[in-house]
Amino acid sequence: VTVALLDASGAVVAQEQTFVGIDLLAPGGKAPFAIRFTAPPQSFTSYQAVPWKGVQGYVGSYYLDLETHDAEGSGERYATYTVTGKVANVGPEDAVEVTVTVTLYDALGRVIGMRKAVPEHNVIPRGGETTFSIELTPAGGPVASFDAQALGRRLPTPTP
Repeated sequence: VTVALLDASGAVVAQEQTFVGIDLLAPGGKAPFAIRFTAPPQSFTSYQAVPWKGVQGYVGSYYLDLETHDAEGSGERYATYTVTGKVANVGPEDAVEVTVTVTLYDALGRVIGMRKAVPEHNVIPRGGETTFSIELTPAGGPVASFDAQALGRRLPTPTP
């Protein structure tokens, strides 16, 4: 994602780029990101965020048959917030390199926290499941809702 900060006339006063927190997005999907301006301007009037880089329609070795369920959030709403739940492999293959990305939102739907972590087991056999527990510190708040997404990889296929 490229984020540009604009002055009142629409001129760019600062610009940075970063990667989103989820490696693969489904059509219509969304992904959190955080960006730090190394030389922030004194002020800006508006901002613009646009996609920077991506490979359209290429799934590659990603394994998409993972589902999160029984996710619950708890915490002080302004302090450390913990999201726990389960990741199930509902597909026909084993999933490896499994990660869970949790995004925290405030009451206006703005991202106030994001973290990618490895569940209890990062390999989930077909039909299996594992648990996750991820602690986050919101950058605003209070936490009104959250989203948990799991993604993994397929085992490499040996070439003859």
